[in-house]
Amino acid sequence: MTTLKQLAAVGLVICSFSTTATADIKAGMATGYPPYQFKHEGELSGFDVAVIEAISDQLDENIDLTQYDWDNVVSLLRYGELDVAIGMEATDIRRQYFDFTTPYYRRQTSLFILRSNTQITTVRQLIGKRISGDRHSALELHLKDLGLRDAIRIEQADSKRQAMAQLAVGEVEAVIMPSRVAFYLAEQHGIKLDILWQPNDSTPVAMAVSKGNQALLERLEKALAELEQNGTLSTLKKRWDITPPENDLSYFQLR
Repeated sequence: MTTLKQLAAVGLVICSFSTTATADIKAGMATGYPPYQFKHEGELSGFDVAVIEAISDQLDENIDLTQYDWDNVVSLLRYGELDVAIGMEATDIRRQYFDFTTPYYRRQTSLFILRSNTQITTVRQLIGKRISGDRHSALELHLKDLGLRDAIRIEQADSKRQAMAQLAVGEVEAVIMPSRVAFYLAEQHGIKLDILWQPNDSTPVAMAVSKGNQALLERLEKALAELEQNGTLSTLKKRWDITPPENDLSYFQLR
């Protein structure tokens, strides 16, 4: 079982972008979202960070990468304060506001509860309860289909790390997050999880730019295609072990 500490030991990918005011591209990333986007020993790190660093090298352009809570990343991109958001799930709702590159990986997002919580066995039993998760997730659409969207409180934590901490101490009843993120954070908190609900398909992840920023979109698209062709993307996926651990049931099971 690979831990973040072990990943750091075998090859931590650190973000080393320009921090000058003349950076060609202003990019934003989330906090507490391992192994995709997080901070390790004070440095920005993660799979998506490694990919944008490789894109920077491929384009030979400076990129100023800054960490915010995810809601701020989305807002700053929408209103032109950022040029790109790294590793954004490309959903139909978000496509109304942003343009996306070709996806470069997929995430399987699920609704998790503590394994010790034997009182909850269905989504309907979350009525009146608090859960933590991103807006516009597949679960939110599922709740609308069930007629339960307004009966279950979905709250936004500053980070997935904070959301898992809230679940661990009982401040929320459930959390929505990608399987690989849940796997790492559950390990750090020493807790076991069950999957209460999971969509039928995984979600594509891409680089997002403001609607209509075609010039930047084309540059990012070209760089990603070259990274795919020369094997860099494959190497980074293996290094960060981002494949969801469907076969590892020690941390979560489908209830």
